Amino acid sequence: MTLCFRKILTLILFILILIQCSEKNSAEYVQEGLEYLKDEQYDSARKSFLKAIEKDANNSEGHYSLGGIYNYQKKFKKAEQAFKSVLKIDPTHHNAWYSLGFTYELMGEKEEAEESYINYHRLKRKLDSL
Repeated sequence: MTLCFRKILTLILFILILIQCSEKNSAEYVQEGLEYLKDEQYDSARKSFLKAIEKDANNSEGHYSLGGIYNYQKKFKKAEQAFKSVLKIDPTHHNAWYSLGFTYELMGEKEEAEESYINYHRLKRKLDSL
């Protein structure tokens, strides 16, 4: 290899390493989304939560926060799916059960709402007794 080629290759590798080091992780994207929520920048928050989920599909807080955004935007089916994703990851996430129940109420699905609220209360009692 020529010296010029090695320098170029080294520079390219250095740039690639810098790019990887500067990327946010899933938790940082969730935090970013929560900051956007404080400023009522809902579309930016939604994008951050989606990036968090893209980085880590098992980030329950990313899914949970996304569900809240969808409820706010009256996209109830998407909110339902987001909260169900949380519960697939963590069936003991009591706030997800509550939010799913609330979403069902907004959708007019009273029986599903009641079932979700029952799960919420059951888990909340267990948590409070610890």
